[in-house]
Amino acid sequence: MATERGPLTGLQRRSVLLLAVAVGVLSCAAEGPREDSSSTEVTPTLAATTSDPSTSIESTSISSTATELTTTTASTVVSRATTTTSTVPTTTPYQVPLKDVAAAGWGTTHAGYSATDVFAPCGADVVSPVNGVALEVRTVDGWDPAVEDPATRGGRSIALLGDDGVRYYMAHFEAIDPAILVGGRVGVGDLLGTVGQTGRASACHVHFGISPPCPTEEWSVRRGAIWPHPYLDAWRAGEQLSPVEEVERWVSDNPTACADAAAVNGG
Repeated sequence: MATERGPLTGLQRRSVLLLAVAVGVLSCAAEGPREDSSSTEVTPTLAATTSDPSTSIESTSISSTATELTTTTASTVVSRATTTTSTVPTTTPYQVPLKDVAAAGWGTTHAGYSATDVFAPCGADVVSPVNGVALEVRTVDGWDPAVEDPATRGGRSIALLGDDGVRYYMAHFEAIDPAILVGGRVGVGDLLGTVGQTGRASACHVHFGISPPCPTEEWSVRRGAIWPHPYLDAWRAGEQLSPVEEVERWVSDNPTACADAAAVNGG
């Protein structure tokens, strides 16, 4: 007997469209040299939206017809998932993004913006906190302290689009598992890589940011829009606390955040 599902949230409807972007008909395009020459990402394009500043994420749609998968050279071959489901679950399991949760620690503050640094020994296994799709994978540390480019401060990093429609960003990896491919599915608890201190980092940790997915390349929303530590606390305690409602409120309060960020900080 089929299981009846409740209505999808605005973030989940956006997630369905982004999943179609990630695994549907995508074209590969060459682009010029960048700070991080190994970075690839799915680049969705926002369709026209209402000019009402109170517009929430529910009134925003993603167009897959004008979407391309960007790569750094014409010869780069990007493997993508070839199948997906036609619906997104109304819930997703959550867990702390460290395999050995007991070895991890985090605080309630972060310098300058809402994010959480999850401290663990270098080399510890980092796992996916949700079921979802890899939106961005940076396998080379492009950080140069002489340049101080905020777009590369995360060093080796991964951005996931959860099945709940939320973006989860993890940075400063020592290494990223080669099985993690842009557009590929990941399951909660799947190995992503190992804890490191690449990029602008002075200690072994995983930078963890929660945000809405943006349709164009930017770093200031991706790095973190809401505080992750209450969710990490809940997940460690076995509670399935979802950030969806808080992220939707943030989008409603900041309707132009993605466009503003892309205009001033690509990367």
